[in-house]
Amino acid sequence: MNPVNRRIDPEVIVSAVLGVASALSIVFMSALVAPPKVLFGRSLTAISPTLFPYLVLTGLVLLNLLFLYRCKVRPEGFWSEPVYAEQSSIRGLLLFAIMLFYALTMAPLGFLISSVLTLAMITILVGNRSPWQIALVSFLPPVVLYLGATRLLAVALPELSPIEFFYAYILGESGGNGGAAQ
Repeated sequence: MNPVNRRIDPEVIVSAVLGVASALSIVFMSALVAPPKVLFGRSLTAISPTLFPYLVLTGLVLLNLLFLYRCKVRPEGFWSEPVYAEQSSIRGLLLFAIMLFYALTMAPLGFLISSVLTLAMITILVGNRSPWQIALVSFLPPVVLYLGATRLLAVALPELSPIEFFYAYILGESGGNGGAAQ
């Protein structure tokens, strides 16, 4: 490797930045997550609202440390030859735009619709052209994640009322009127 053209691998930089941001998020978690709602002196949730973020962020820190360790022990270390591919830059910008779309549509469209649209766009961006695979990858994970987060972990996710009512109907939950709405 020519020492003049050596530079730090961009993947190493991204991993280091994500690792530091995740660690800082763990440190300042109390400022990032709102305290749970309290009714008559009792919390309305069975678990702490910081549990899931702590688990995810701890996993992210560990994965970043593992990646950085693997980069350190490889023969070239943290360094790489400069490689520029215009197509990669465009795809990276498109991915950023898709994630920005996801962040901006989460509140107005709700978790399910924004997640389905985002996953469909990412699936197409990585080259998938099968409508069945796009539909499966776009619909199944958000539904499973939504039901798991809201029903098992008792975490509130933003969602449109008709979708919440649909989930309640499918799962056999009454809508507050004893189920006599016929």
